[in-house]
Amino acid sequence: MADLFGIGTSALRAAQLALDTTGNNIANVNTEGYSRQRVNLETLPPQGSGSRFVGSGVNVASIERTYSQFIEGEMLRYGSSSARYSAFSGISARLDQTMGSTGSAMSQAVDAVFSALQDVANNPTGAPERQFVLGETQSLVARQQSLYSAMDSLNLEVNARISSTVGEINSLTSGIARLNERIAAASAGGGSPNDLLDQRDTLVRRLADKAGVTVNEQQDGAINIFLGGGQALVVGSRAERLTTTPDSYDASRLNVAVDGVSGSVTVNGFINSGELRGLLDVREDVLDTAIDQLGLLSAGIADTVNRQNGLGTDLAGNLGGDLFATVNVPVLGNTNNAGTAAPAVTITDVGDLQADRYRLDFNAGSWTLTRLSDAQSVSGAGPLNLDGFSVDVSAGAPANGDSFLIQPARAAAEQFAALNVDPDSIAAAAPLVLESSLANTGSLAIGDLQVTDAVDLPLAGPVTLTFNPDALGPGIPGFDVTGGITTTVAYDPAVDASGATLTLGLTGVSFTVSGIPVAGDTATVTNTAAGSGDNSNALELANLRSDTLLEGGSSSYQDVYSSLLSTVAVQTSQANANAEVEQALFDQVEASRQSVSGVNLDEEAANLLRYQQQYQAAAKIISTADLVFSTLLNATRR
Repeated sequence: MADLFGIGTSALRAAQLALDTTGNNIANVNTEGYSRQRVNLETLPPQGSGSRFVGSGVNVASIERTYSQFIEGEMLRYGSSSARYSAFSGISARLDQTMGSTGSAMSQAVDAVFSALQDVANNPTGAPERQFVLGETQSLVARQQSLYSAMDSLNLEVNARISSTVGEINSLTSGIARLNERIAAASAGGGSPNDLLDQRDTLVRRLADKAGVTVNEQQDGAINIFLGGGQALVVGSRAERLTTTPDSYDASRLNVAVDGVSGSVTVNGFINSGELRGLLDVREDVLDTAIDQLGLLSAGIADTVNRQNGLGTDLAGNLGGDLFATVNVPVLGNTNNAGTAAPAVTITDVGDLQADRYRLDFNAGSWTLTRLSDAQSVSGAGPLNLDGFSVDVSAGAPANGDSFLIQPARAAAEQFAALNVDPDSIAAAAPLVLESSLANTGSLAIGDLQVTDAVDLPLAGPVTLTFNPDALGPGIPGFDVTGGITTTVAYDPAVDASGATLTLGLTGVSFTVSGIPVAGDTATVTNTAAGSGDNSNALELANLRSDTLLEGGSSSYQDVYSSLLSTVAVQTSQANANAEVEQALFDQVEASRQSVSGVNLDEEAANLLRYQQQYQAAAKIISTADLVFSTLLNATRR
């Protein structure tokens, strides 16, 4: 009866392992990443008995986990994508909320400045109105700087989260590498270290949430893990450590890098999903764009208001000065530059300025300035002109391969400031006074002063235009110009009576004379005196609010700001929608995993009873075998 004992013993052992496995399943019902395990049984080889074969019991072939490689791959994919859009939308939504509160206040502040300038136009010499303009400019700057600070704070937060996420990735990859080593050792003996495999899968899923990865399983049971773009993270039992490094142009920005033989190598481009990709994307697509658009608005307000104020005369009788600080555009050199070149940037036409970034490169003896958004470029020995600014490259000696980053709009966002000036410096009056003499006997009229440049102002002295029928020769009428300017200009009443534009050789200055003068009729052009009650330039300043002066003459201040608001809102909405979709897909895959690998307590309770009964039956086999053997022994004693 030794065979019956063996059969009972094998059955008892199989039932015990089944009970242990079921108990382990129940114990780990709430353990993260645990996969339900099951016992696979097989019959032992039968024993020959004459012409028959008699079974010899049961053997535990394996204890395996219920696992779907396809589902696991889908979990990595959707988990990584969900984490990417979640990180993106989290930062973008906060900026959107800030724009909705601080942003509306700034829009009102812009309107308040130009409403105050309109008040000055209504009362050009009024001290309270002038003081109110300066107060509103300070308020506008405070609103703008509050918004810029909020954007900059989000950039700092992105840096901190990139650094933190890289640290988490390194911890996860180190854990995976250690598990690889243990799994490979356990697998070498032919076993299946289920719990170790579950632990490793859990770490891989967490890693995929941080950065999109691809996983390749090796024959020894270990896995190799790569960033989506191909950079190795884990190879067998070795983990590559990621690090953060300052951007080679802008030290305030952190990039993700890996240490190489010749130093850190940036691997931003290898990261195609996960939280890290979301952080990198929101910085480039939302924060950078928002700051550049805010800078474009800031530069537009500062430059156009300063320019227009400079085209008028203040209460002291002087040409107006700046009300806002002038932007100083920094040129950020690459840390690998070998030359001594020191390019300098000047904004030449704010109307053509764009919310963009530019790279300046020196190669083969020539400079190239490239707009990074679309690779539009200009080349030459310099100066280089593109999008409303000029780059002087004459200082220093460049080396081949030197490059620089230029961000004109971003600099304007950071440096926007109102100057502390005297209220009297608001130039409400036009710089020149045009008058025709009351003693004229003809119908000579002068007016419609247009000033676009004050380089030739103020005049050296009063200018008198005297009509002379023979000014340019017998029978060729015109004006003899005397005083601060001496010249002769043509004017034929028969042709020009409806109006002729004169410049008197002054850059950016023109006016219109009309009517039918008679010989000796005069008109004068004089500098505006101190204390003038004229409001011509104040009206021009107030009208800047609605003029389309920016983005190539297509946008007003409010157009640019509305574009900023809508850009952030649209990107946030899209990110939220993407995050919801990806999370829903992940939840579906997670449900599928639970149906395949999760522990069902009802099923395990039923298994527990079944294996308990199997154990009891196996014990009965041994008991029966003992009884039969005892009966046989008793029979042989007779």
